[in-house]
Amino acid sequence: MQFRDDDLPTALERCAHWLRSAQEWLGEPVDVVSIHLDYDDREGAPYYDLKLLCNEEDLAGAPRALRDAENES
Repeated sequence: MQFRDDDLPTALERCAHWLRSAQEWLGEPVDVVSIHLDYDDREGAPYYDLKLLCNEEDLAGAPRALRDAENES
């Protein structure tokens, strides 16, 4: 996931909101492998570039889908 903004706290808040939403959807915490913070000083570009590298298997939604299927049985 990537979050770009001129204001670092705003980029971090957007990242935190995404993590909370993903956690709620999955039904468990997202496995964040790394966080990378960079900047882009080109004119007209958002200054901060925040990237999260997450475990792709977590983002597939399998844990919650399996639990939902078990609950329906």
